[in-house]
Amino acid sequence: MFPANDSFINAPVQLPLAPRPIATELLSSWLLRVAAANLISLGDLLAGFRSRYGPVLTNVPIDYGVAENVVVALARFCRVAPKTIRMLDLCQRVPSLTSHMFLRFPRDDFQFARYTSQRLGYTFCPLCIADQPVIHVPWEWSLCYLARCTIHSIPLLEGCPACGESDPLTFTDTSSALCRSCGEYLGGSTGTADITAESEIDVVQNDYRAALVGAVPASVPNTTARAFLMFFEDIFRLLTPIPNYRTCKNAGNCLSKHDVVAMISALVFNAAPSPNPPLQRLHRTRGVRLWGMLLSMISEHDGTAIERSSIRWPVILRRRFVSALSYRKRKRWPYSPYRAETFLSKPVERSKIAVEFGLGNRN
Repeated sequence: MFPANDSFINAPVQLPLAPRPIATELLSSWLLRVAAANLISLGDLLAGFRSRYGPVLTNVPIDYGVAENVVVALARFCRVAPKTIRMLDLCQRVPSLTSHMFLRFPRDDFQFARYTSQRLGYTFCPLCIADQPVIHVPWEWSLCYLARCTIHSIPLLEGCPACGESDPLTFTDTSSALCRSCGEYLGGSTGTADITAESEIDVVQNDYRAALVGAVPASVPNTTARAFLMFFEDIFRLLTPIPNYRTCKNAGNCLSKHDVVAMISALVFNAAPSPNPPLQRLHRTRGVRLWGMLLSMISEHDGTAIERSSIRWPVILRRRFVSALSYRKRKRWPYSPYRAETFLSKPVERSKIAVEFGLGNRN
């Protein structure tokens, strides 16, 4: 994991420079700032840490599930109280999260200097970056479902908009908001997608954040936070294998993270009860169409797995799913309600999904 380098044998017991952690940031974000303060890469920093304290940092990703002996060693190495480091661990901060709901860097991005193969990925708000006194990654930016900034209500960026670098932030005390790859300024405003879709995302995203701390989601009453989170995890795991715009040859025809978030938000939003009967019927009709589109995108194998998993979902969401599945079975009988095996190798056109789910145009 670490390169063989004699210079690491002389790593100090305590670093000469160690910036204090910011309460809301990722552990890897803080370690990148520590490395920058000492004019070395994160890979070199962790190699020196290993040479002095042994191979203790073995958790992958390094932001989740940090062992107690690592906390103690890092506290001594960086001259920080153990409890401060312990609270940077996402396993301690949000115990209800599972590793499936974290962002990761692209699989072909294995830079040792930045340690991207072992860190969590992140999105970022350009307005937040412009305002940060010290550039850092808040832990919420590593969540799959967070697609819009909770402060500025604008879409979070998945990389440098100029060069596409997936890890563009420069973690230095100079608070430079320039892309480390191309030098483009990362601050400033961004455009928005369809207004209706964005409002749905804001509502459901707030409910998801509330469920993370155990609160019952307002849009889906008479359920539990755990059942709500189970639904999100199941649908994210279902949709993420579908080609995304980072790996697709025709990026304009593939789903982005924001697209997936908008699709899940629409499923929840149209299942939410309404005191207005006509609006309730409209939501029910649209919900069946949305689920029907989703079922037409996945294989029978994945569909069968979702049928089993749906038992754990909130009742109102499971009812919408069952209604759409029954409709698809009647409509396509005697064929499968899911995507035919002969079409599995052919990606679903994003334009068709965008029309049904109200996805915005991609720049």
